[in-house]
Amino acid sequence: MIELKYKKIGNGAKIVIVMHEWMGDHRNYDSTIPYLNITDFTWIFVDFRAYGLSKEIEGEYTLKEASNDIKNLISKLELKSVSLVGHSMSSLIAQRIAIDLKDTIKTLILVTPIPPTGIKMTPKAKENLLKNVKEENGVIEQVVEGASKRYNKVWKDYRKKLAHDSSTLEGKLGYMNMYLSNDFSDEAKSLETKVCVIVGKNDLPAFHKNSVQKQFLMYYKNIEFVECLEAGHYPMIECPVFFANKLEQFMTLD
Repeated sequence: MIELKYKKIGNGAKIVIVMHEWMGDHRNYDSTIPYLNITDFTWIFVDFRAYGLSKEIEGEYTLKEASNDIKNLISKLELKSVSLVGHSMSSLIAQRIAIDLKDTIKTLILVTPIPPTGIKMTPKAKENLLKNVKEENGVIEQVVEGASKRYNKVWKDYRKKLAHDSSTLEGKLGYMNMYLSNDFSDEAKSLETKVCVIVGKNDLPAFHKNSVQKQFLMYYKNIEFVECLEAGHYPMIECPVFFANKLEQFMTLD
């Protein structure tokens, strides 16, 4: 059994496992760390296989493998109650874990999330996208440029560099295929865990509040939505004080 590597902050009784997105790793949250409550909470920033601190760990990069790796970590650390934070790509993994561990996941926080249906594409569009990722034909650059029109070149260069450096190409390809190929929406309606969603007003249209509400309200009964007015796809970097405060609020309301 492999053990994912992670960065731990704080020593509080409330445990939070924080997961990253496709174009970054645990470092996405560095801007938020100074504002986190480390007295009442313990924060565990996990890197998936092929990413960040776990970059040397190879795998199949499937939904089952990724969710099992986090569940194994929860078991290894003997955690009985956990709040789970998933961002974009990992929001799909977080939902899968919450469904599987209903008695353990206390609060599910989804940031600029993917719905339990995954991202739907035609077979041809999916094939072309994965081909362009595999051949490194500028997919990362296109995403950054499309999502960062209001920011300067320094921000764009930072995002592109982190996206390229944070993971292996095999990992990027595998996890993209993961969120393009999985749909567990039939199971999602059974989840009664509190779900909190954070979106950015300046994100790409697919992640705007109205779109996300339509995608999630049909599945989750106990759900709350918050829009960060000054953020795009990265509230934890763009608005770290707001983001840290919202995480604490969500988990303190239990």
